[in-house]
Order: sequence, then structure tokens, then C-alpha cells
Amino acid sequence: MTGSVLNLISLARRAGCVESGDPAGRGAVDRGRVKLILLAGDAAQRTRKAFEIVAGEAGIPLMIYGDKDSLGRILGKPSRSVVAITDQNLARGIAGAMEKGGMN
Repeated sequence: MTGSVLNLISLARRAGCVESGDPAGRGAVDRGRVKLILLAGDAAQRTRKAFEIVAGEAGIPLMIYGDKDSLGRILGKPSRSVVAITDQNLARGIAGAMEKGGMN
């Protein structure tokens, strides 16, 4: 994982623009707050499929990033399968950094 993506996710966390975990992520989507969904590469198939459907229906970009342990570590929490970014600018920055090769 590259520093820029990690830094942006960490910045989003500090800014209060992150909902993490399956229930919190779904709730934020339901409230129309989510601008980007990050899904751990090792998320359960059921979780992956559910969020692919939710993201598709809501028109929210979904990207695969890291694994559950690394996403939890970035957020200072136990492992997480789902991280929902609620700020448009931070979501755009994270997606842009990932598209530039930040997926390693």
C-alpha cells in the first residue's frame, strides 16, 4: 500500500469522514452520505456481493484495497471489511491515488 492512499484514508478518519464496518457502512449508504466504498480484498464473498449491489444501486464507486487487517490498522480499530468515505474531496483523492498505482 502506498503512502498517499494510506495518508488520505488516515486524514479522512481524523476528519470524521469515515464509517467503517458492515453495519455502519450500510447505514451511511442508506443515509446518502457515502462517496466512496473501500472493500478489503479478503472480505467475505457475501459481504463483497452485498456491497457491490448496494454501491451499484446508489451509484457509489467501490474499490478493492488492502485486506481486513490493514484497513483496521489504518483506522486504529480491529479488522474491517468495509470503509465508507463520506467526504467528496477525500473520496476523489483516494480514488485518484489508487488509480495512479496506489493499490500495491
